[in-house]
Order: sequence, then structure tokens, then C-alpha cells
Amino acid sequence: MIVFLSSTIIVLSIIMFLYNRNLKNYSGLLSIYLIIFAIYAIAHNQTFYGNNEFLIAIFWNNFSPLYLLAGPTLYFYVIATLEDNITWKWYHLLHLIPAVLLFIGIIPYLFSSFEEKLNTARLIAAEVNNIKTIRMNAIFPNLIVYLSRPLLSISYIIACGIILIRKIKTQKEPSKQFQLVTRWISILLIISFILLFILAAIGTNLFRNDTRTMLDEMRQLHVFAGALMLILTLTLMLFPQIFYGIPVRENNIEQKINVEIAQIQTEKFIDASKKNQASFKLLSENILAYFENEKPYLDPSFNLTSLASSLNVPQHHISYCFSDFIDTSFTKLRASKRIEYAKSLLLQGITKDFTIDKVAEMSGFSSRSTFFSTFKEYTGLTPTEFIEKNKS
Repeated sequence: MIVFLSSTIIVLSIIMFLYNRNLKNYSGLLSIYLIIFAIYAIAHNQTFYGNNEFLIAIFWNNFSPLYLLAGPTLYFYVIATLEDNITWKWYHLLHLIPAVLLFIGIIPYLFSSFEEKLNTARLIAAEVNNIKTIRMNAIFPNLIVYLSRPLLSISYIIACGIILIRKIKTQKEPSKQFQLVTRWISILLIISFILLFILAAIGTNLFRNDTRTMLDEMRQLHVFAGALMLILTLTLMLFPQIFYGIPVRENNIEQKINVEIAQIQTEKFIDASKKNQASFKLLSENILAYFENEKPYLDPSFNLTSLASSLNVPQHHISYCFSDFIDTSFTKLRASKRIEYAKSLLLQGITKDFTIDKVAEMSGFSSRSTFFSTFKEYTGLTPTEFIEKNKS
């Protein structure tokens, strides 16, 4: 069950990263965090509950340094999401020190033959209590290795919690997006803390009591933990707005603004969140004006990415505008504008000189079938029926 749940999390995390990679340059941090957790769960399950010596030889100890990157990955994801940006500095490499030290300690094991690893796996599979005596790191004792993973990550979770609380306190009138994202981060931190607390308890008792008895007693907790992580991942699929983060544009407000926004800019005491929302309202107006004046939708390849590029705005800012300020989605707005343009061409009698297929192409549709189905959806008529109905 754990292997299935964890494998599902890995697949979903990869899909989410590929689908959202254009939104933000730090969108992959959350996917990496979930994948690290999933790999750890698989390794933990195979080591303590599996009987497959081959899989134990693959997962036991080989990925140990990776688990220490979970905390820093979560930490930078939270900071980047709350601030809508992250500037990488050289001193951020200091967060890698624990993982590097652990990696140095397992180099002898990593470069040992696979047959030696299989021999170790046979000992673990035959009697899990043997894990107490098998040295897994040349620098640190086994207890330190097992406890360092959850305890270090818990310290990062506490730091993230402090940062989150401070951020929430600065928002007098938080937007819907702010509330959605901060609630998501809160749930992420709480669930992560619970899971890591369980792992810390296992690590503490691993060397005190009979390992097999203790693991049998906690088997259901492992399944529960895996289910929580899967639900967490599925939540992202159900609420993709989470990937927009908390867009911030208060430092990029344009000069050509209406009186209301100009007043907001000049009042020094105004809440920063109001400035930010006003600037996104302006950006939304600019998007609609761009659609109206430039007619970019006539290009069949026009999409959200190209719109962001044309306006020189991060894509998740554009997505946020459509979700919170524009009363429709990008896809629907693009389709409606194309249909409006096609209707104007048909009303002009363009079919006297061009085919309906050409009208579809001129209106930005990539295929005849898409044009007909979309036209029918928005007008209730086919293009031919529309022409017949509007004949003078």
C-alpha cells in the first residue's frame, strides 16, 4: 500500500511540475519536496516491512543524503511563495551542509559492490533487528542518521511556521488568493510535522526496543501517513490556483493609472495589500485592453505563455488576474473573442470570397472541427446556419 501511494505521489508531482513549470521559476520546489517524501516512504517500507532483498539493496542507505534536503526545499518553497520571488545567494549553500556530510559518510557504502549490498539486505530481510548493528555511515552512528532526518526537517517546519505567521499578521485585508495559499501552506506544514514526528518517534525507539514488535505496532501509522501525503498532493490537482502563489506587483505599478489607484499610491499609510490588489486590477484592465486592441487571439498559437511574454509579466500573475479579477478564464475569453471576430467576418459576407475553413483560420482556430464546435457552443448555430439566419 505504501509503495503504491508513494509511487502515485511521485507521478502526480512530476505531472504537476511539468504542467506548471512556466508559472514560476521556483514551481519545482514543492514537487521536489513531495518526491523526496515519497522516496523516503518507499525506502522505509522496503527496509522495515519488505522481504525483497533486491529492493532493500537498492533503497537502504543509498538515498540517505537526499532526505536531508526535504527541510531546505520546503523552507525555500514557503519563502518564495510568500514573497513571490527568490534571489539565490551563495550562503544558501550552507543549507546543504548536513546532506553533504551525510553523503561523505556513505561514500564507502555507495561504492561497495552490489553483491555486498545484497549481503547487507539479506541480513536485514532475515532479521530487521540487525539494522541496529550494521554501520550505515562512516562518520555518524546509526541513531544520529535516523534522528537527523526528521529532527532537521522539523526545525525547518518551525521556521516556516514563524515566517507564515508573520506574513499573515501584515495583511489587514487579505485577498482570496492570499487566504487560499496561506491555508494550503498551513496544512502542508501541519501534515509534514505530524509525519516527521512519527518518524522521529520510530527513530528514537528503533534502538531501544525490539524493532520488529515496534514496527508491527506502527504499521497502520505508515499507511495513514502515506494517505495524508497523497491527499495533500491531490489537493493541488483540485485547487491549481495554489500554484499561482501570492503574486506581488506593488513595486511594479505603472504610471498610467486611474485616479483611484493614483490616490492609493500617494497615501503612504495605505495597507500594502491594497496597493498590490489595485495593481492587479490595473493589470487585468491591461490584459483586456490588449485583447481588444492587438487581437492576439487571431494567432492560432496564442496561449497563456505568449500573453505573459507579450505583456512582460510573470505567467502566474496573468493566471491570478483571470482567477480573481477577470470574470472568465483565459481559454473562454480567447474563444469568445475568436467567435466574435468570426461572426463579424460572416456578417460582412466574407464567404462570397473565402471558404468557411478560411474564416476559421482567419479567426485563430487551428482546425475546422474546433471552429464549428466552438461556434455552436457560443451562438447555438453552426456557421452555415448563422449565415442563413443573418441574410439581408
